[in-house]
Amino acid sequence: MARKTAALLPRIARLLTDLGERLKLARLRRRLTAKQVAERAGMSVMTLRSLESGGAGVTMGAYLSVMHVLGLEQDLNKVGESDETGRRLQDAQLSRTPGPKAKKPRREPSTTAAKASKPHGSQAGSVIRKWSLSESDLRDFPLNTHSLSALLTRKKKP
Repeated sequence: MARKTAALLPRIARLLTDLGERLKLARLRRRLTAKQVAERAGMSVMTLRSLESGGAGVTMGAYLSVMHVLGLEQDLNKVGESDETGRRLQDAQLSRTPGPKAKKPRREPSTTAAKASKPHGSQAGSVIRKWSLSESDLRDFPLNTHSLSALLTRKKKP
């Protein structure tokens, strides 16, 4: 996985650099100074300089703010507009015949546990309180949703 991510980094860096250069060119065509654009976008001149050089640490919101100042924000709507790969994948999934689904056994929470662990109007708190997580579970827990799902669907402790 790390090798795959490392291979993507040069491509992403190139894309950011190209975007920054295009935004700088758009600024220069409009005869706006870096200070003017930075002030209008609500950022420092240093942040704008980083953005125009393709800095990966600049937020997407900063890029969008500069695009708005330059009158280019509608160009963002073109991203993913003609998603050929996504459409082919969607069509492939639609053409598959769905097989019979196995019914999952329905677990009914005990009424006392649900009432005791569920704060009024909140479902998020009830999910966490129903499970007993050990200190080692939390310390060794890898940060991704698949692992979180596996941890929460693991056997329930009394």
